[in-house]
Amino acid sequence: MVIVFVIDNYGILTNGTTMTAFRFVEALNMRGHQVRVVSVGVHGPDMYSVPERYIPIVTPVARKQSMIFAKYDKKVMQEALTGADVVHFFMPWQVARKGLGLAKKMGIPATAAFHVQPENITYGAGLGPWGAPIAFFIYFWFRFSFYRRVEHIHCPSPFIARELVKHHYTGRLHVISNGVSYAFSPVSQSLDLPGAIYPAPNFQGPEVHPSTDSGGNRLFHILMVGRFAPEKRQDVLIKAIKLSKYEDRIQLHLAGAGPREGYLRWLAKSLTNPVTFGFYQQEELINLIHSCDLYVHAADVEIEAIACLEAIACGKVPVISNSKKSATGQFALDERSLFKAGSSRDLAHKIEYWIEHPEERYRMGPAYTERAKVYRLDYSIRKAEQMFDAARQDEQTRRLEKQNPGREYKRRINKGIPTRLFSIVFYYIVAIPLLWLYCTFVLRVRIKNRKVLRKVRRKSGAVLVANHVHTLDSAMVGLAAFPKKPVFTSLPSNFKLPVAGFLVNALGSVPIPETLTEGRIFFYELSRLLRHRRFIHVFPEGELVKFDEQLRPFKRGAFQLAVEASVPVVPIRISFKKRSWGLLRFLFGQTIYVRIGNPQYPDPHLLQRESTTDLMERTRQEMERLAGNGK
Repeated sequence: MVIVFVIDNYGILTNGTTMTAFRFVEALNMRGHQVRVVSVGVHGPDMYSVPERYIPIVTPVARKQSMIFAKYDKKVMQEALTGADVVHFFMPWQVARKGLGLAKKMGIPATAAFHVQPENITYGAGLGPWGAPIAFFIYFWFRFSFYRRVEHIHCPSPFIARELVKHHYTGRLHVISNGVSYAFSPVSQSLDLPGAIYPAPNFQGPEVHPSTDSGGNRLFHILMVGRFAPEKRQDVLIKAIKLSKYEDRIQLHLAGAGPREGYLRWLAKSLTNPVTFGFYQQEELINLIHSCDLYVHAADVEIEAIACLEAIACGKVPVISNSKKSATGQFALDERSLFKAGSSRDLAHKIEYWIEHPEERYRMGPAYTERAKVYRLDYSIRKAEQMFDAARQDEQTRRLEKQNPGREYKRRINKGIPTRLFSIVFYYIVAIPLLWLYCTFVLRVRIKNRKVLRKVRRKSGAVLVANHVHTLDSAMVGLAAFPKKPVFTSLPSNFKLPVAGFLVNALGSVPIPETLTEGRIFFYELSRLLRHRRFIHVFPEGELVKFDEQLRPFKRGAFQLAVEASVPVVPIRISFKKRSWGLLRFLFGQTIYVRIGNPQYPDPHLLQRESTTDLMERTRQEMERLAGNGK
């Protein structure tokens, strides 16, 4: 593929976004793709330079944090996009907004990354947690001005994907780690337990301090990597060391650069052992990580924190802030690696635990290395290729929808406004009351655990799957989902039945595809409905087999749909219980139980095919559990 990366700052490797772009370009080129870069001041093959954009007040502040803005140049952008298969935007600024408009005119599929967490902006402005209302507005502005026009969004972590769903982003969210290079790997270790302190190998870097204090005691080396900015909270770590009973035996290393360095140096003067400050090249940073005993990440705000990933990939046990606005806590394997956000005292206690239990650090090191495997760069590149390919396929699907027979099939999914209004009125005024009366008093339907659907519908759309064992099992699922109106899927032949066909159409059902073209449109349109928080009901078994007590093999379609839309599958098991005695059996015969299981979420770290298989297997296991009268 010919892939175009549009990023404001590509030349200054001082932040995670720029490093990610640089590594992705190298890796994609090695896999046979041609990657073009549009950025400020770039030179060389496949590099398209645009001028820097000056924004009064904003630019001087941004430059202090090594950030610059690109100015849109239509001629350069058009040249870069000519012949491209897909374009990927890293930031939601001017060059991306205008570049996206040009890409759409040229018919080139576009994807975008969400690297700018609004809380980073509010913390950088000195507002801290009090900037939440402004952060909320920034989320809205990013969506309104840019991301609502992008179908595929790269999210570096499940945390930021959840934040985007919470803020009503409706694009297809691809959770792809920024990726850890294999250069960040553990070295062989030997367990040495001469007392409480575990010795660190010597670090040969710009600022070297002895591995022992003046009394000959071994020093315990702690590292934190990140920009020197308010939201990174290196100050919490410095204060925690000051509070620790091992303060005089701890050596702190702070790696990074940024506007807060002067304040941190002043704060660090209170510590017994001088703190090292520096910005390191990759080889130096790897040596520094290997030389340290513990990694601490105290940031309040993080989209992913690639620096923390690099440390655990090297086998270092982390201690991480449990901030609700940080994704980094996902890397912790247990509570010993989490501390209360902003609490220096709690952090001090966690540091002391790891100092006093070197055998646990040694044991947990390989476990953290294993944890980092799904975040490796090569795996991230494969997921990025999958995203780019999905964007290209969606562009082709949109073209199919503009031609017959695709146009006609799309109309059968996205019906006109009069039909939708009639369907809503008919469903709530006629169908639901009559079906409730019939199912409750004639069929004796009993719905269990309806609260699951109430919780799910507040957060996202969902795919509802049930075993197909009764003529009215779709109606039972509809009653369970009430007041939400699910989108029902039905065989095309049902739409042609004399009376039932009218009812199927009036209820807003969608015909199951019969051709490859219809299949592509079906998945594309239903995925969009799910991302707009609709429920879609599917029978994964396919055919109706009345009163069947066994689960039959599942088809993959429903689960693929859930994976593509990043929504949960809610398993529903319909079962029958016959009364074994007396007059009640003669009058009522049997009771039908509709049991709703726990929602099953797609694993965002797996590739699409693997995630679909995993989701299908977990859903089947949950439905088997429900057969045993599971609650």
